Amino acid sequence: MKKKEQSSAAAPQRNEISHPLQNHPHLLDIQARVDDPELSDLSELMEFNRTTNCAPYCCHKSRAIQFFEPICLNVVITFKIPDILQEHPLGMHIKEIGEKAGVDHQKLGQIMRLLATKHIFREVATDRFANNRLSIQLVSSNPLAGHLSLYNEMIKAAMMTVEVLRNSNQKKIEQSAWNRMTGSERSMFEYFEEGTLESERQGALFALGVRGWNNAVQAAAVLSDFPWGQYPPGTIVNDVGGGIGTMAMELIKAFPNLLLKLQDRPKRIHQAETEVWPELLPSAIAEKRIEFKAIDFFVESPIEGCDVYYLKHILLHWSDEKCVRILRNIRAVLKPSACILLHDYVLQHTNRDDTRTPQADSALTLKEAPEPLLPNYGAGHVRQYNLDIAAMVLLNGRERTIEEFVDIAGKADLRFAKLWHTGEMAVLEFHPA
Repeated sequence: MKKKEQSSAAAPQRNEISHPLQNHPHLLDIQARVDDPELSDLSELMEFNRTTNCAPYCCHKSRAIQFFEPICLNVVITFKIPDILQEHPLGMHIKEIGEKAGVDHQKLGQIMRLLATKHIFREVATDRFANNRLSIQLVSSNPLAGHLSLYNEMIKAAMMTVEVLRNSNQKKIEQSAWNRMTGSERSMFEYFEEGTLESERQGALFALGVRGWNNAVQAAAVLSDFPWGQYPPGTIVNDVGGGIGTMAMELIKAFPNLLLKLQDRPKRIHQAETEVWPELLPSAIAEKRIEFKAIDFFVESPIEGCDVYYLKHILLHWSDEKCVRILRNIRAVLKPSACILLHDYVLQHTNRDDTRTPQADSALTLKEAPEPLLPNYGAGHVRQYNLDIAAMVLLNGRERTIEEFVDIAGKADLRFAKLWHTGEMAVLEFHPA
């Protein structure tokens, strides 16, 4: 009788050192809170050391070819290689993997070996591969896999950046590098609404990919770092531009005192109301703790009478002018006691500003790294600067500094109240001026 395959590695205990070659997920991979400040600082210091202690030629050469890694990730996600290997913890020969996936095994082997070299998958014997704690995260049931798939289109669009920059007048959202790549004359979000099979597929993939992005950037830190629990029972939170309601869902599960409204473009609201929520959190619908309503936040105000208007990763998509328009439409229905919360990355400059008075600007001050690190932690915090470029490539958008957020809000008759640190992002609280 053929023996059932068993994993050669035992699941790690809490006090064991985690290593990417382990076959089982580490406890840190599945904990709800993964943004421990000390671990974050250590990671940033390690990245600084790796980046600076490298010959310039080698550093630039390595970075120039890093785009092959997301391409390889897209291949294994598309053909569900991690799913195939889940059933074979001791590994499979590359010929078997290729046959099951319907892919040329020799080319797949080249791709798998590059990823294994970066500690994604294990080559347990010659041409025999198995999952490890990193590749396990890429199974199709994990939203992270959907999010990473988006980078394939982003890479194609990014190649058009030079052409866009040659024309300094191309600043509209529908004149981005993504538009150059696709040939579309509409913005990416409008394209998702066109109704073709491909636009429907990409729009749904983008919406689901946001769930994976939230995990990657520790967006759930806002659940513990912002005082949602202090609001009285029946507090109404409107997740404006909330997609399929990923964060709204987490708020409902964590805080019984909150009622949620979810507003976004019609197709995303339809997807949320008819597919996502009935499957993942039907109790919220039954208990009437969630209301769905489509909106075009450039031409209309959101639902009136809410206590909190929450916008996560919204303003980075739009020009200053359109951001002011969004905020003004919310301001038009904002009660004196209500507030607007902007949940986003807040960029820091790479220089130290010795002219700033800490006492006068304490509300506008973000944590700075000690020397010799750059004040914004340099490569250790590079993700938010990558997202800044992604917004530019896809939508001619950008991330902003705290001063820029405050300036935009001021033009919408809003007063800055407080900045809340939430993991690697922040929440900026605004009240009626």
